[in-house]
Amino acid sequence: MSDFATLRQDHADLVRMVRQLTEFTSQPAPPPQLELFELRRQITSTLIAHLKAEDWVLYPRLMASGDASVAEAGRAFNEEMTGIAGAYSDYASRWGATAIEADWPGYCAETRGIIDALMNRITRENRELLPLLEAIEKAA
Repeated sequence: MSDFATLRQDHADLVRMVRQLTEFTSQPAPPPQLELFELRRQITSTLIAHLKAEDWVLYPRLMASGDASVAEAGRAFNEEMTGIAGAYSDYASRWGATAIEADWPGYCAETRGIIDALMNRITRENRELLPLLEAIEKAA
């Protein structure tokens, strides 16, 4: 699978998982802990692998493209992702099983914010960034 296809697949997988998390957090009570733990593990695992792929493959390739506007887009997206990744890491650390059980409404509210940030980022990458990588791959 090409780098482009892998990144797109990661996005599709993350969207599917985030939709399931949205369903969980729209309920008045938490789902069974193991179900929520497994979903959160899958999201985190996929997100970490995806971010590494972006850091090691996507951004360097865009920045080395020889096109100033493509390189700048790669730099800008890379810098922006640092903040989102940090926010997600803080969120994941703060909300363990005990904290979720103790404050389900608080967890749900914060989860909605993280979901919005992730979904906005995925949408922007699909519309703006991945087409640049696709063009580079086709030109190679």
